[in-house]
Amino acid sequence: MAAPESRLVSLPLFRIRLIMKSSPDVSNINQDALMVTAKATELFVQFLATHSYKHGTGKETKTLTYSDLANAAEESETFQFLSDILPKKILASDYLQMLKDEQERDEDDDDEEEEEEEEEDDEDDDDDEEEEEDDDDEEDDDDD
Repeated sequence: MAAPESRLVSLPLFRIRLIMKSSPDVSNINQDALMVTAKATELFVQFLATHSYKHGTGKETKTLTYSDLANAAEESETFQFLSDILPKKILASDYLQMLKDEQERDEDDDDEEEEEEEEEDDEDDDDDEEEEEDDDDEEDDDDD
């Protein structure tokens, strides 16, 4: 029979313990810490779902969608840290176009950097030539 504490939470404690132990900084997990973490996780998920539903588009169908969660992660400062793991869905064609645009931008940036380096090299060469001319003039003066 399950311990009475496990009825206080809906999430499987074994899974939470496993996730907590996956951190290299954790060696032992107190039962109380496990229970508090499980309950806090449940409350967080409930808060995220409620917020996403209230601000989402699925109210008419009484449905919480992935898009609602992704929008909450992107638009709410509270859930901003989730934006990497809850990205907005985009069409593959849109993604490929974004990649193409980014590659073109990178190529343009590389071209600009190369041009700047060439200009700097040209300026350095001009400076070197002037120094050589000055050195030659000084040598001529010394010969006199």
